[in-house]
This record gives sequence, C-alpha cells and structure tokens, in this order.
Amino acid sequence: MINYGLVGYGLNGFSHVMELSKFPILQGRSNLVAGFDPNPEATQKLKELNEVKAAKSFDDFLDTPELDAIIISSPPRFHAEQAVAALESGLHVFSEVPMAIEEKFLEKIIAAEDQSGKIYLLGENYCFFSEVLYAGYLASSGKIGPIVYAESEYLHDVTYRWRKERHGDVDVPRVDSWYQQFDPLMYAHSIGPAQVAMGGIENPMPFIEVVSYSNDIGGFEGKPICSPAKAFHVGLFRTETGAIAKCANAFIFAREPTRIIIQVVGRTGTYECYQIDKPGKLFLADGHKITISLHRKGRSKKIDKDKLAEIVPSLDGLHYGASTRIMNEWLTAIENNKKSPIHAKIGANFCLAGIAASQSARSGGKPIKIKQFIE
Repeated sequence: MINYGLVGYGLNGFSHVMELSKFPILQGRSNLVAGFDPNPEATQKLKELNEVKAAKSFDDFLDTPELDAIIISSPPRFHAEQAVAALESGLHVFSEVPMAIEEKFLEKIIAAEDQSGKIYLLGENYCFFSEVLYAGYLASSGKIGPIVYAESEYLHDVTYRWRKERHGDVDVPRVDSWYQQFDPLMYAHSIGPAQVAMGGIENPMPFIEVVSYSNDIGGFEGKPICSPAKAFHVGLFRTETGAIAKCANAFIFAREPTRIIIQVVGRTGTYECYQIDKPGKLFLADGHKITISLHRKGRSKKIDKDKLAEIVPSLDGLHYGASTRIMNEWLTAIENNKKSPIHAKIGANFCLAGIAASQSARSGGKPIKIKQFIE
C-alpha cells in the first residue's frame, strides 16, 4: 500500500483521488493520508475526508511521517519547485503538466530524481491514449517503415478559465488564470503524444529544432483574453533522423468537440485518427507499386476499438482510460522500483520543446535549437 499525499485539491486533484479509489486496476494499491491547498474552501474539503491530514503549509505536508509519494495538482508555476522538494525529501512524485514553465528547473528535477532514487512521472496522460500508443507501436515495430512525419493536435477552448464562476460568456467578469503564464504548446498535450507516436512509449523521439507561430485571432473580436499567453500556437519540429512533426495547441478555438488527433507517417504506411475515441485508418503500402488509377498500391483498414485492443488493452477510466493507464504506470514503477515511462529526462524533452516553441513564436518564427536530455 502506497501512502500518498495530494498538493492541490481542485478539479484535477479530486479526479486523481477518485480514480485511485474507483477503477479496478488501481483499487487497493494506495491510500490518501495528507493534502495541502492554500485555498480555505479546498482545505475544508480535505478536512472532511476521513483520516486525511489537512496540512497547514507545504513544509508541514512534506513532514507527514507516513508519506511515501505525492501527486502535484497545484498551479503550474509551483510544479517544479514542489517536485524537487518532494524528491529531495525521499518521496515519489506524480506531477501534472507542465513539468516546469522555465528551462532552468528541468535539470534540477532530473538531478533530484537521480540523486534521490525515487520515482518521478510527468502526468502527460495524452501519451497514453490507445490511439497514441498504437501509433507508437507501429513506429517502434517498423511496421510502417522509418518515420517521416507525425501530427498531433489539441484544440480546446478554455475561455471559461478566464471568466468568473467558470462561465465563458463575454459578459461575465474576467479573472486571472494560471493559463496566462505560458503559451499553448508549453502546456503539452500535443508534443508528448507526437514524440511517442514517432518512437514508441519506451523511446519517445526527441525534437532538436522548432519553427513556431502563434496568434490571438480566435478570440472574441480578436481580443486576447488569455494575454500575455497567446490563443493559438503551432510548431514544426525536426528530429535527429530528419523526420518532422506538426503540433498545435489552442486556448481559444471555435470548435466543438475538442479536437484531439494523432497521425504518424512512415516510408511504407500511415496511421491516422482525426478524433481520439473514433475509428482511425491504417494504410500499408505494397512496396512502391502504383495502380492503374495512379494511387499507391496497398491496403487500408479501419482501426476501431476492437482493433486497438489487440495491441493496446482497453481500460475504463478518465480520458478514455488514459488517466487510469498512466496512474497504473506510476504505481507499478514504485512497486517494482523502476523508472517510470515518462521519467524526468523524457518529461524534460517534452517540456523544453514547448518552451523553445514559445521562444520561436515570440521571435516571429526564428528557428530555435532544442537541447536533448539523453538517458
């Protein structure tokens, strides 16, 4: 039984507590013993949980004797420092995205993970969508040949984050949001999945350079409600192998439902899913033969849930099972004393790519080199 504590008891924090206690693959493996949130309302909710310490401060929280691990669901500006402090205190860490919003913290988290011997996992659950894992399987197994291109999008209108009482109407008073602290690609949800789709979950393919652009055109009357963060952000990333990925994120985008896609193109095949949780399509080429109708010869087949499950077993849970799957990976890594699939160096490759994309966009599309963190 892993005794864990929770930092931040908002929507995400509550979701983690619920999934750890509800879904069969996670049940009975952990126990919530402490929580910390400076918001008095959240503190009161923590006090109402049976046998859970509602800590008075983060230091008080870390001093809880029976604590083995923590889940960080606080606002992003606190993620890095809280992760380092917890690792240095001998605790395992599950951190919500983003890993950090400043590059200088990435190596501190890596060093703290290495020196502590504890498990760090960046909670980029979108890497664990069945469709993303399937794309990574095709890439890593060579079934579609060397990878040429990948595409990942997360187009989600979060206008409500800047409106009082979480209503998105323009007549509702504006409030500050932690989304203002970073541009959309820094929030992840597209970079991590693209790297997994190109290399597989065991060896996500890092990016080495980016050209990126952003705008505020999607906002109401062109007004950037998320200022100083941008509303829409797209980047073209290059890998060491010469493959290219296009990643796009949005904070304001007039689309429903939220668009979450993954596509991976190899030299001899393509897998594309233009809406997560909907059937995708796999095309496998027959060499370099061209048919009489001037199309590449090969075969296409629909990849529905049953086909996905042949490679990626389905799971019940939040975000189509992706949140359950990544939490299971964290608990399993702790139980077996092995590194998690998105340990600090992998997470840093995701995070620094987003930071570099922001720098490129802010410079008007200047190419930015991206450091790689290699195991």
